[in-house]
Amino acid sequence: MNEKDNLQRFLFEKAPVRGEIVRLHDSYQQILEQHAYPPLIRQLLGEALAVVTLLSALIKGNGRLTLQFRGTGKLKLLLAQCDHLFHIRGIVQHEGELSSSELLEAQQQGVLAIMVDSETPNASKYQGIVAWQGETLTQAIEGYFMQSEQLPTRLWLAVNETHAAGLLLQVLPQEKPELFSQQWEHLTLLTDTLKPNELLQVDNPTLLHRLYSEEDVRLFEGAAVTFRCTCSIKRCENAILILGHVEAEQELENKQVITVTCEFCNKEYPFDRVDVAAIFKNNGHPPTSTKLH
Repeated sequence: MNEKDNLQRFLFEKAPVRGEIVRLHDSYQQILEQHAYPPLIRQLLGEALAVVTLLSALIKGNGRLTLQFRGTGKLKLLLAQCDHLFHIRGIVQHEGELSSSELLEAQQQGVLAIMVDSETPNASKYQGIVAWQGETLTQAIEGYFMQSEQLPTRLWLAVNETHAAGLLLQVLPQEKPELFSQQWEHLTLLTDTLKPNELLQVDNPTLLHRLYSEEDVRLFEGAAVTFRCTCSIKRCENAILILGHVEAEQELENKQVITVTCEFCNKEYPFDRVDVAAIFKNNGHPPTSTKLH
């Protein structure tokens, strides 16, 4: 396994608390290579990718978890996704190179959503939406869990030019969680001593020993995390169907070829006049969405 791109779970044997550590390198770099993001946007995207990977591991069954921010300021969209196989991708839409204060102002002009799309037949979708809280993505996510009255959850994130990493602690479901509040407080205080460089550079067994030297911690086998986009020819054909036959013909008159570009990976899908004719011939009823994802 590539130790630079993995998710590893751990459990406290004498406390109802679980944890996860994620480290991203190759996958993070592959995503950054798709767009020329300024430094603060790169950092924010790295944090979002770490968060969505950590949270996806908490979901039972097969599916995909999406972390999405939509704003009316200079930060228009932040989107990070991870499925049950820990395939990740992400994108940011923004106006110009934002300063720290401009980025914070933009974040406070939008809403944060966490959505779960299950592949289980007849399973309902989950969507939770809250206003951005605090000054960092960490505070916003922790605020989300607090406001939605879910299990107590804490996050620690670290990002540099090449790596993104995160650590999560969460209380396990209990009949009387108030009985374990002291243990939770003790473990979070220990974790608050974690330094960003440690999270980025120290291997997981060593890191857990440093943080919880007097605790009984069980570390599970890790899982690989990879960048993978879900765009496809079929989804691009759907986009052309939604465009409509008349507009598609107009595009062909101007350019001879319609090129559909995936927003996530920048892969281009060209369709010439023969391709477009076949699309409309083989599909009597257009789909309901133009999303490539």
